[in-house]
Amino acid sequence: MVDDSGWYNGYNPKKRKDNFKELKRLVAIGELAAASGPCALCGDPDVPVEYHNEDYGIAPFIGVEPALFALCRNCHRDKLHKRFWRHSAWRAYIAHVRRGGYARDLKEKSIKKEIEAFRIAIERGESPALPELRPYTRKIGSEWFANLRMDPESRSDPTARPRP
Repeated sequence: MVDDSGWYNGYNPKKRKDNFKELKRLVAIGELAAASGPCALCGDPDVPVEYHNEDYGIAPFIGVEPALFALCRNCHRDKLHKRFWRHSAWRAYIAHVRRGGYARDLKEKSIKKEIEAFRIAIERGESPALPELRPYTRKIGSEWFANLRMDPESRSDPTARPRP
């Protein structure tokens, strides 16, 4: 197991902390707008969002993609960062997003049960399908999250960064 305490995409905890301080400073002085929706992962337009940084090495710090994404808390903390240990859950969640699903939909027991069954099917090597919930307008496979690495080692591996 990798000691990943605070590492992400090859960036150490100090670099990430310094970047977060700069993010907060820029928001406080009005040079960067506070995070606003919709969620850049699930697309939900009606939830509070927070910033997620995929690339801490862009200098000077910028508040735009591919460095910074506004994500709802569920996508950010429960889905995206846990993908390293919950591969099939991540894949099932992405399938849910691609059927027009929002993170908040998982509060519904029937949808949560459906996603769990999908996750189990993936683990069995099956290729299940989910019914559409809402239209999905992004091109599947070209989304920013489509090819993120999921191995725990990528947290401390500089080659995991979204750019060279």
